[in-house]
Amino acid sequence: MMKTNNTNGAVIAPLGIYVHIPFCVRKCKYCDFVSFGGKTHEEQLDYVNVLCAEITAKAKTCSNRYYVDTIFFGGGTPSILNAEDLIKILNTIKNNFTVQNNAEISFEANPGTINIEKLSKLKDAGFNRISIGVQSFNNDVLKAIGRIHNAKEAEEAATLAKSLDFNLNIDLMFGLPKQDLSIFKETFDKALSLKPNHISFYSLQLEEGTELFKEYKYGDLNLPTWDENREMYHYACDSLNNAGYEHYEISNAAKPGYRCKHNIKYWSLDEYLGFGLSAHSFVDGKRTDDENPDLKGDFIFTKLRLIEGFDKKEYEDRFGISFEDEFNDSYKSLLEEGLLKEENYIISFTKKGLDYTNPVMQRLLEKLMR
Repeated sequence: MMKTNNTNGAVIAPLGIYVHIPFCVRKCKYCDFVSFGGKTHEEQLDYVNVLCAEITAKAKTCSNRYYVDTIFFGGGTPSILNAEDLIKILNTIKNNFTVQNNAEISFEANPGTINIEKLSKLKDAGFNRISIGVQSFNNDVLKAIGRIHNAKEAEEAATLAKSLDFNLNIDLMFGLPKQDLSIFKETFDKALSLKPNHISFYSLQLEEGTELFKEYKYGDLNLPTWDENREMYHYACDSLNNAGYEHYEISNAAKPGYRCKHNIKYWSLDEYLGFGLSAHSFVDGKRTDDENPDLKGDFIFTKLRLIEGFDKKEYEDRFGISFEDEFNDSYKSLLEEGLLKEENYIISFTKKGLDYTNPVMQRLLEKLMR
């Protein structure tokens, strides 16, 4: 993290900004994020105005300490807003914070909510990265998870974003209903053929309270088996490697030079401010949603998500205790089982370990809770 001093001697550090837009056309069956469907433009505009006021007020307390190098609009579906509303929020940030000229400015979009006019306006205003929630290029799968778009619209949206020179991420999911290995392969191959700069590929997580969780609970949902799920993940990893992408995080890969700078802040415990409903911040070693944050747990959970892992010396420098002393038998057993590896003080998942990330994390975090 590069820090400099301003003319008053205050520390100037890089900062990420996250903006939460909690609106959707309708809520997807798997989604447990804070989002709402069916809101009017007047209701959306009220939210935008409150959001801008929040940004302006918060900036007065901290903007002189930071320069902003990443901005990320997430949701929900940020692209459901008019271009003018999104630009208003972005300009509020620019007017109240020092935003670098080459800052990565991202927004999430659904294929059914963008067109050339909207994207052109956003590009001209400074948005330069788009993450399109494709999830699948199979219409039966899309219907099963409650998406509002079809496969053709998804392909057209990605092609349009590329034509306007956006830094393009395509978001995919696997382990979905109506999805087998052959269907997933078709989706992944289609995504690669569109030549995005970045691909995210997440396994379905059944979250309590979602439509899919209810279907699963009452036996109305057929999902791929664990082995099939892993076959999908391995196919994605192998295909990305063969296509020249860097698999840099458990569920993310990018062409060289196109890793998501904003998300890396989360995984590296760098500082960021969150604005909007349910948005969290991490500043001065504290999360706004947790008075007593477990930073050791955060460190393990986020750093290990990176394929390159982390230097155990960093753990000792940050927390004043060696990694071995902290985790002792748990760590040794994970090494012996071939789930973790250590090379030149760098700890990371093995290829085998990537299939068992959650159990490995749990075994390490359980040590902290004793």
